[in-house]
Amino acid sequence: MKYTKEEMDIISEKIVEMLREKEEMRIGKIAKVLIHSGLVKSSYEVDKVLKYRKDLFISPKMGIWRLVESE
Repeated sequence: MKYTKEEMDIISEKIVEMLREKEEMRIGKIAKVLIHSGLVKSSYEVDKVLKYRKDLFISPKMGIWRLVESE
């Protein structure tokens, strides 16, 4: 599914909220929360958003994501 820049920003904001609370999360957990909230349809789409916003998110270990500012 294609997302507009605004939709990707909304999804990014939700991910930022989750990562501020938990510090780091597996992509599967992030996807599960976003799928249940109706923002995305698959973990592949979450992965695209995380990679789209490289200024916000980093993956220090395979499959685990955190905010850039919390390094």
